[in-house]
Amino acid sequence: MLALSSARWPELQHAYGAAKDLPSLLARAPSDRRPGSRPDSIWFQLWSALCHQGDVYSASYAAVPHLVAIAKLPAFQRRYDPLLLAASIELARLEKRGPAVPEDLAVDYQQAVVEARSLAEIGLRNAWDDDSRLAFAGSAAALRGDAAEARTIFDADDE
Repeated sequence: MLALSSARWPELQHAYGAAKDLPSLLARAPSDRRPGSRPDSIWFQLWSALCHQGDVYSASYAAVPHLVAIAKLPAFQRRYDPLLLAASIELARLEKRGPAVPEDLAVDYQQAVVEARSLAEIGLRNAWDDDSRLAFAGSAAALRGDAAEARTIFDADDE
């Protein structure tokens, strides 16, 4: 996993340019209890930078292992924000809505996707309402590489 202190972050890109601000956002994300749809939410800022209108960037791939680590925290047992964002990044990659995963990030990225898939499947078995069930089901599909199924689930949720 790319350390949050790494000099590589400013070399990576997100929707708004150099990703020099991502380490701070990722470090603060576990403590953000505000709903992800609020513009002042760190989760809103992460979504905007990493999966902007369904497109992803080199920094998106570097962020996924951190998102998976956050998803494993006890405070996120009843929240799907980090897994849904990680799955959305993978879905965009599968749909070729961004660059290829940088070679130096590929191993960590693929390991995080495998771990995220397991977490999403567990989340689906323990879903607490329709929103969580759809988020985990779509995430699990994307993270196992089934872009068509993930898109069907996510698009049905938008209707």
